[in-house]
Amino acid sequence: MDSHQRIKEANSDHEINVAYLSTLSESDLSEKLDTVHLQMELAEKSGNTSSMEILELWRSQIIDARIYKAENDIPDQPSEIDIAISDVETVVTRAEERMDALNEISMELRPEKTKRKHQEEPNDDQLSLF
Repeated sequence: MDSHQRIKEANSDHEINVAYLSTLSESDLSEKLDTVHLQMELAEKSGNTSSMEILELWRSQIIDARIYKAENDIPDQPSEIDIAISDVETVVTRAEERMDALNEISMELRPEKTKRKHQEEPNDDQLSLF
């Protein structure tokens, strides 16, 4: 895709890009903005004007996203890692709950077994007397 197509696409998808970017954390937006600034410096040194145009569009979208996020109190979208950690924690919690329930049931069954053993033992003692 050439730079003119990228510029055209960035202009037409401005609102979509800003909406997506506004869900990112402030630190992610800051990092993206820093990266774009570094790329702009490199493009300026090399005299690449078409790259400068697309980078300026991306820069404005990131800034617009930061403003939109601040004005509308948009929460950060959790990262995939955070979601995965949350899922693992849920599975572990459920497994612990199941183990607790299983232990309760087994504890309820164990006293019956021990009562039976105690009842059988005196009978064995009585038989040994004969």
